[in-house]
Amino acid sequence: MTDKRPPAAPRTLTLRDVSEASGVSEMTVSRVLRNRGEVSDATREKVLQAAKRLGYVPNKIAGALASQRVNLVAVIIPSLSNMVFPEVMMGISDVLEGTALQPVVGVTNYRPEREEAVLYEMLSWRPSGVIIAGLEHSEASSAMLRAAGIPIVEIMDVDGEPVDSMVGISHRRAGGRDGARDRAGGLQADRVPRHRNCRSITVRKSGSNVYRRIGKGGIEMVDSSFYRVGRRWAMGER
Repeated sequence: MTDKRPPAAPRTLTLRDVSEASGVSEMTVSRVLRNRGEVSDATREKVLQAAKRLGYVPNKIAGALASQRVNLVAVIIPSLSNMVFPEVMMGISDVLEGTALQPVVGVTNYRPEREEAVLYEMLSWRPSGVIIAGLEHSEASSAMLRAAGIPIVEIMDVDGEPVDSMVGISHRRAGGRDGARDRAGGLQADRVPRHRNCRSITVRKSGSNVYRRIGKGGIEMVDSSFYRVGRRWAMGER
């Protein structure tokens, strides 16, 4: 008769396993793995090698319960297909390398309701901080950010008031420079693009100032269209 019972799940490794493998006390193992207290370099190396050999990963839930925080940084961006945001993620990862913090990414697809859901889930884990794209959020998202009680960094835009800190560029100023350059170059009315139904607030900010500066040169807007540029087209692929 064949035994149909599923195999037993492997036993979870504990500090005791690392203690026995390294030949030191559980307290010493705990100090090494939490990087707390005075431990000799030789003992530290012995413990780390034993943990690595066993495949032991510390359970940080207990520590998180005590501190009410986990060593995660919530990173909320609108897209991964836009070439800008993977580069942003690489920059964040580079800065956090060598620290105890790890980035966790959520994608909103430019939808305010999706941003609310992602932010809600991220904050429920009590991260150590939030990095979020843009300054414009729904009332619910803004309320959650203000009440989080942790560092909040809004990126990609500085045309507005941040909840905490902001890092980025002024799209209005950039649009003004573009408009002045186009006006000086004699751009015709039928050559002026306008963004309609655009999902990106930053693009609308830039575009509004382009049109304002062009208008100062007496160029009349006669029609407008918005073209969505796909990632492959933007990369020059055919």
